[in-house]
Amino acid sequence: MKIIVSVILLAFITVSCGTNKRVYAPPFEEEETENVVVKEDVQATTQTTTTKKENTKPVVSKEEKVTMTHGDVLKRYNVIVGSFGDQNNAINLRNKLNGMGYTSIIMRNEAGMSRVSIAGFDEEAPARAELLRIREQYPEFADAWLLISKK
Repeated sequence: MKIIVSVILLAFITVSCGTNKRVYAPPFEEEETENVVVKEDVQATTQTTTTKKENTKPVVSKEEKVTMTHGDVLKRYNVIVGSFGDQNNAINLRNKLNGMGYTSIIMRNEAGMSRVSIAGFDEEAPARAELLRIREQYPEFADAWLLISKK
């Protein structure tokens, strides 16, 4: 009786373990596996890029009628890094930016808010590019936005 039970148990173990076809696959199937790995790497890169885009804040732009109060030249498109009701705060930020090597300006809108611009442009595309660069390079200016001065 013990022999019969042992044979049945051995047969059950052998059948349940079975063989894995991939273990004995010919070499050309292994190459397919390598292609799948490459595709997974590409997907991982795509996901990383998508995540980066999701974290980027949209570029906010506002059109305002402004007059320059401190600075040299008022451009049509201005990257704004600070907006203050108290002009002294705007002057302090402008001095900080000038110390960092920028030629910033302060302009006042019709509501009396002082806008501090870190850079001004005649064209919109370079202004947007600079805005994104400023946000990336200086986390304290992550909320920078684009002011379009009305003519």
